[in-house]
Amino acid sequence: MTSGYDAFIFDLGGTLVAIEGDEIATDGARRVRLLPGVAEALRALRGRPVFVITNQQGVALGTLTEAEARGFVEQLDAASGGVLTDHRICMHLAAAGCPCRKPRPGMLLDLARAHGLDLARCLMVGDSESDRRCAEAAGVGAFGWAEAFFSRGAPD
Repeated sequence: MTSGYDAFIFDLGGTLVAIEGDEIATDGARRVRLLPGVAEALRALRGRPVFVITNQQGVALGTLTEAEARGFVEQLDAASGGVLTDHRICMHLAAAGCPCRKPRPGMLLDLARAHGLDLARCLMVGDSESDRRCAEAAGVGAFGWAEAFFSRGAPD
């Protein structure tokens, strides 16, 4: 399932961690809840480039701090054994029209520049039409729906 891709790009909320409404779901200590199969699947990608992109407009709304938003990604990385290569977070309001907010491709294009990625040789996994449209706009070679990707168990 994962052979043939140079890198793997994942959406965060709803793909890797649980969401409630439009926010990352956390417990009372602000710890994220990984979705079933995520840690194992990410660990199976150890040694390969793995990236996360996420919209977190809660920062602009004042319901979330930038440190909390970055902490969500750091918690995911720690829970999966430190496999993440890098991440990008859009902290703008949906109405702001910024080029990095999905479905716009800015976060993907920035990662490609920073890491020398040929996006046509990458796989993006997400849970929303916005994720799929983002991948398409950036020229990502393949898109996979989170439910199907993680239900197959750890990738080979």
